This record gives sequence, structure tokens and C-alpha cells, in this order.
Amino acid sequence: MVVSYKFKYGISLSVGAQNLFDVYPDRIFVDPRNGDVYVSDGEGAGGNRRIAVMDRQGKFLRQWQPEGMKTVHCLSVANDGLVYVCNRDNARLQVYDKMGTFKKNIEIPWKPYTMPADGTPKDTGGAAVSLDFSRDPSQRLMYLINQNTTEIEVINRETGRIVSSFGREGHFPGQFDQPHGIAVDSKGNVYGAEVQV
Repeated sequence: MVVSYKFKYGISLSVGAQNLFDVYPDRIFVDPRNGDVYVSDGEGAGGNRRIAVMDRQGKFLRQWQPEGMKTVHCLSVANDGLVYVCNRDNARLQVYDKMGTFKKNIEIPWKPYTMPADGTPKDTGGAAVSLDFSRDPSQRLMYLINQNTTEIEVINRETGRIVSSFGREGHFPGQFDQPHGIAVDSKGNVYGAEVQV
């Protein structure tokens, strides 16, 4: 399998002999069960706005366009086969099966630390930016970057309820400027990646 993986600003991703991604793919997930490659393709407005799936050899299998998304910003596939897609602009996760059949929405409520003078909260990056799962077999928890609150939300995967959060805006340990990527290791340590420092 040949993978040339470059993201952002019109740079493309090649899988096998095909060049399928010309506009802003954002995340890749490789299914450990069969090697299928899932790509959230649509980081920027005006992009493809789709989930694309290829097999381990790079053969295109299928795609779907998540309903109501201006950008398809991230995805991850849970052990039970559910595909979680970040709807950054509409403050929710959208859940699908591996064939692209919609299952449910998980709303991500948020409010700013300081309410604007006009009383209307302003989106400052999105409430659902990047996610990963806890490493227990049932993946009971999801860790989700919420740029609107500059926090990592801890969400019960079954109920969709936020059970905790951590981090806050700032430039000191435990604080974020603009969190954009997340990973959870086998010991439960959570790592956040910044766009700006």
C-alpha cells in the first residue's frame, strides 16, 4: 500500500495509485479489523464534505456526506463499529454505522467564559473539533476538544452526556490556546495538540 499523506491547503493524499483527495482531508482512521481506511474529507468550507472509505489496497469502497455539515472536521471509529463524525459548526457529534447509515446525534452544549456584550454566544472554533476514545474494551468515554470553551470534554459514549471537562484558556500547563488534536494512550493519558502556541 502506498500512502502519501499531506494535509491542509490543497495538498493531496494518495492511497494506492489513486489520488482521491484534492481539498482538505482532515483525519484518517485505519480499521484494525480489516485495514479499511476512513477519511474525513472536508476541513475547509467549500471542500468535499464527506467520509470516504478505501480498502487496505487503496481501492475506493464508498462515501457518504454527513447531513448538515459545512465542514467534516474529524472522525473516529469505535470498537463496536460506530463512526463518530465531528460537526464542528453545529456543536454536535454525528454517529453512523460503517456503511454510512445515520444512527444519532450527540449535542455538545457550550457557553463562553465571558458572554459577549450583545448576549449572543459566538462560535470561536467549534464545539466538536477532535475526538478519541478511552482504551477500555467498551470505550466508555470519549474525549472531545471543544474550541469554543478551550476545554476537553469527557463524554459518556452511551448516554452522550458530558461527565467532566478539563483545561482552560491560557498559556500555562493544563491550559490551551487553540487545541486542535487529541490522543489517548493505553494508560489513559490524554494528549492535546495545539494549533497556536
